[in-house]
Amino acid sequence: FWLKRGGVGRGGVGRRWGRHPPGDRLLPAPAMAAAAATPAMELLAVAKSGVHLYHFEAEGARLSEPVLSFPAVPTADSCVWSADGNLLGLLDPAGGGVVVYNAANNYERLCEVPPLIGGPVRNFYFSPLGTFLVTHERYAKDAGANVGLWRTKTGEMEMSFILKKMTDMTWPPLKWTNLETHCCRMVQDGVNILPGSLSKEDTDAEKKVHAPGIMAFELAPRGMGTGPPHVAICVGESKGAPARCQILRLDDPSRPTATKNFFKAQTVSMFWNNVGTALLVKTSQEVDGSGKSYYGDSHLYFLRADDGESCLVASPEDGVIHDVQWSPTQDEFFLLHGDLPCNMTLHSGRKGQKLVDFGRGHRNTMRWNNFGRFIVCGGYGQLLGDTDFWDKPGKRNMGSTRFECCVVSAFAPDGRHFMAATTSPRMRVDNKIVIYDYTGSRLAALEFQELLLASWRPRPRGQFQDRPPTPGREQRAEPKAGAGGYPGAAKKPQAYRPP
Repeated sequence: FWLKRGGVGRGGVGRRWGRHPPGDRLLPAPAMAAAAATPAMELLAVAKSGVHLYHFEAEGARLSEPVLSFPAVPTADSCVWSADGNLLGLLDPAGGGVVVYNAANNYERLCEVPPLIGGPVRNFYFSPLGTFLVTHERYAKDAGANVGLWRTKTGEMEMSFILKKMTDMTWPPLKWTNLETHCCRMVQDGVNILPGSLSKEDTDAEKKVHAPGIMAFELAPRGMGTGPPHVAICVGESKGAPARCQILRLDDPSRPTATKNFFKAQTVSMFWNNVGTALLVKTSQEVDGSGKSYYGDSHLYFLRADDGESCLVASPEDGVIHDVQWSPTQDEFFLLHGDLPCNMTLHSGRKGQKLVDFGRGHRNTMRWNNFGRFIVCGGYGQLLGDTDFWDKPGKRNMGSTRFECCVVSAFAPDGRHFMAATTSPRMRVDNKIVIYDYTGSRLAALEFQELLLASWRPRPRGQFQDRPPTPGREQRAEPKAGAGGYPGAAKKPQAYRPP
């Protein structure tokens, strides 16, 4: 591949080109070494013109022009980072497989994984340590296995199997603990517990959770202390009997350590805290029996893995559950719940009770920074885009802004910058990426003719340090549209183009 430098400005990103953009100066890959030595964070933009890598320098709040570009991919699902950001997977539109790049070594091409049944690969992801790549293709009768497990260092296939129907409850089909000590796979009548290496020599260590009628499962990221991890399973309602969620130890899956029964569980989502000691279970059904909500109704339950303590955190009587997220560092979770303007509350991970009330607002999305210090609450989708930036320890709103038509949002790896993006196909016009600081001050922007995805390159814990808000730091006034007060200032809104 080649490092691309110069020749691409605000308008250039949206242009279509052949192998290389016209007028660009091209340098061999070793030139990436100089860029890698800088402390800049990396931002990836998946546009129709190609997949472009930018550097964002926190010192000076500058976004570079693209330092590297890959061939275009068809969808947002065609680009995936590994959890530590050392690997980047991109769909190969020509062959239908996945190309894995070593981001830790100047994006050297590591391996290429072919499709199993003719392709193209529809979805794929990396195991937590980047040892494996899991690929999925659309199921076809009598075509054979459509899910493959591949070693990223060699591109060799370790195993394959059939997944007839991919839903939020069946994907991903293989789940590991954070250190890949264990792996679990849901089958028709339960969950197979496998060694994390998935090597054929360790097949004797395989165990199974027997659970006919299983709907979903979720593996804890780690065990409690030095103990083994837990796995949570959910079995659907049957013949008038309620659905049930059970938590089991991987070393003794025959005896559950916690159980919760409930009705109205057409779909279920489960979320572990970062240490694997507590679980949130969100159950939903499409139709609200009371007729109060167009979105159906949902419940949120809390379970402890160690002592079996459980409680109901949120119910349909109080309104819709908009979003819930565990803190990445503390045993606590943040909940947006209720009729708009909804309640914004912080809850304990020990008993599930409310700890702090952050007021009410027209918000349906929340994001933690990597250190669990700053919180962003936004009203996106059908809402106006009002966004608040909170300092959780200080329980203080540091600033607010409005970002209309936000589709993708995330904190940067340093925890002090926030990215929001308008992407296609949700919005066909005014596609852009905007970067804010932790007070909501707008720092930089990039515009695109058509943007499919924007994402920060993940970085491992320890590369950046947690820092409190700078004393006296206040939100800056936003420049008027088109005033040029920030890079890529907004243009006059374009006419809407129907899909």
